[in-house]
Amino acid sequence: MVRLKYEIEDSTIAELLGVQNFTNEESAILELVKNAYDAGATELLINFNSNGLVISDNGVGMNENDIRSNWMHVGKSNKRYYSDFSFTLPKRILAGSKGVGRFALARLGKKVVLYSKKESQNEVEWTTDWNESLLEKNISQPKINGHGTKIYIHELRDRWTQNRIKNLSRYLSTTYNDNVMNIVIKPEQDDQVKYIFRNPEMGKTHVSEIELSYDNCNYSLNCIIKSDEFKQEAEKYFQNEKWNLQEKRINVYDELVNDNSLDEIPEIEFKQMLEKIGPFKAKLFFSLKVYSNQDRDLFLYKYPTLHERYDYGIVLYRNAFSIASFDGKKDWLELNKRMRKSPAAATHPTGSWRVRSNQLSGAIFIDKQKNPELKDMANRQGLEENEYFKLFSEIILLGITEFERGRQKFIRLVNKKNKNQENQSNQRTPVLNEILQTKCDKLNLNEAKVADLKNEIRALQTITEQASREKDEIESNYRYDVRILNSFVTIGLKAAAIAHEYKNNRNNLTENYKNIVEALKKYGMWGELNNEEHTRFTYQNVPFLLQSAKKINEETCKFMDAMLEDLEKSKFQSQDLNLKEKLNNIRNSWEKNCSNLNFKLNISDDIVYMGSSDVLTTIFDNLILNTWQQNINSENVNITINAIKMNNLIDFTYKDDGIGLTKKYLDNPDKILEVHESSRSNGHGLGMWIVNNTISMTGGKISLIDGKKGFYLQFSLGEGK
Repeated sequence: MVRLKYEIEDSTIAELLGVQNFTNEESAILELVKNAYDAGATELLINFNSNGLVISDNGVGMNENDIRSNWMHVGKSNKRYYSDFSFTLPKRILAGSKGVGRFALARLGKKVVLYSKKESQNEVEWTTDWNESLLEKNISQPKINGHGTKIYIHELRDRWTQNRIKNLSRYLSTTYNDNVMNIVIKPEQDDQVKYIFRNPEMGKTHVSEIELSYDNCNYSLNCIIKSDEFKQEAEKYFQNEKWNLQEKRINVYDELVNDNSLDEIPEIEFKQMLEKIGPFKAKLFFSLKVYSNQDRDLFLYKYPTLHERYDYGIVLYRNAFSIASFDGKKDWLELNKRMRKSPAAATHPTGSWRVRSNQLSGAIFIDKQKNPELKDMANRQGLEENEYFKLFSEIILLGITEFERGRQKFIRLVNKKNKNQENQSNQRTPVLNEILQTKCDKLNLNEAKVADLKNEIRALQTITEQASREKDEIESNYRYDVRILNSFVTIGLKAAAIAHEYKNNRNNLTENYKNIVEALKKYGMWGELNNEEHTRFTYQNVPFLLQSAKKINEETCKFMDAMLEDLEKSKFQSQDLNLKEKLNNIRNSWEKNCSNLNFKLNISDDIVYMGSSDVLTTIFDNLILNTWQQNINSENVNITINAIKMNNLIDFTYKDDGIGLTKKYLDNPDKILEVHESSRSNGHGLGMWIVNNTISMTGGKISLIDGKKGFYLQFSLGEGK
């Protein structure tokens, strides 16, 4: 038997592994930078001149044997974790692993001349035009002193303009984050390429920081949020909290175990994945792109502008270098997609504000050895977007969400304060009132009154501007709410249409079982079908199958009745409603369909709710639905509803003795009010948001949520809205 080896032309290798493998010239140069880094270089020069491109380093260099056995061996790579060069301190985590980075030369130019020398050894020369390669051991005019490598690339495939060289400098500043090797680019610059996030400064490059540290052994994410976005006056809004410094440890398992996007992962494997993904860290920087004068005054923004604002996006680094296609240009965390799902403004009273991709920059750090499941794609142009990558992204988003909550909480308080001040200002126009009540020919305004009048006019102008802004804000919030609710209305109308069709055939649905049984008895088959021989197996047991069909038909009829009842037009008309009677109707409807629910209503007979019936139905149907779904396997669940009327508000408590909230909500139960928050893997996360939104629209509010022992909700409801 003869062993065979594949043979391939040099030009084909160059085309496949060089020209086609590297998407652009910048990524090709980066591969050569990585080669120099792995060679232990402390100095790297990238020099563009009239003859082409010269890349030189003072790394360990190569000798004849290295050229023959490594450089000319496709796929030959040193897959060690650390470098082992004695002169390199400290040790470096090697960047290369595939053994194809050298073919980046083919992407850059058609001809290459390489000189290399190891300490105290002879210099070698390697040349290629990608049709053949030549090695020269006797160099008449040495190019290198000491040790290192110098590469001359001729007949460049790209035209390197000043602007393109400047872009290369920025690209390397983004992709290289170590300081052990100085990189100099000529002729564009004569100093070293500098890491883009080297000198972050509050008020200059950003206004808030998010520091994340994931502990894979404990499945916990430590989140530290620092902010200098708002003026000192902001302290009065957070009297019992440090609004400019927050620290929280998030239990990732509790938060994500039932997450919709990860529900295909079996729970038994989930903790293993959380451990195998490995530890990592991140530091993210937030700032708005534009701060208007009006916004600064309204929301107490501290800085009028950021002169050196970070706008590099979020970069993913594996040790000293960023991962291709994760260099900040791509919204790889899908922040904008996430924002479109929840487009609420930060001032929205119930919606969840989401940060945009152009508002966050920063770095996330993973390790070649500690995070092995985050794998490079075969073409080295990104990461495999496998289950681990998906989980990795979700963990990062947990920290970002924590920042969003804190910032929105503050802005809501500021916005509420502004509206109160605006209402007060509307009454402070004594001079203007005097003028309006006096005939023009009798006006006698001295200088002081003229000055007061001017101030009042200016104040009214401010109020007008604020009113216009509030109008725009209300319209934006309205569009947000309507978009979500319209989808539910559409589903409801479709269900109602189907229910109407079924209702027309109700007699058939309810009478079919009886008719079939009578027919089988008439034909003398019923007794035969009920004997032991024919009922031994469930799938052949005709009486059992008919009984099951009867039960399904009965449940279908109940569903139809419920759907059609909920869509009665009268429910949307404002009227005086006996509260106890209305809630009794809701209770009766649920008891007919859910035998495991037991209700207790503590409501006076004389409480009248002045509003539309749909408000009460929406709130309590969603609350009861949550109780039922959370405790669907429980034999009995007790629900207690209390109500008392105080002035123009009705105070409610709703509680059940079920399993309560899942662990992810126990420390901060208000999270369940956010859009798309759900403790069930198949939950849409809109029920409690709808409850909160409906309560808010009446002028009421939720005052307390507790889920430690069953579920408990305390809220007030306004009338006449």
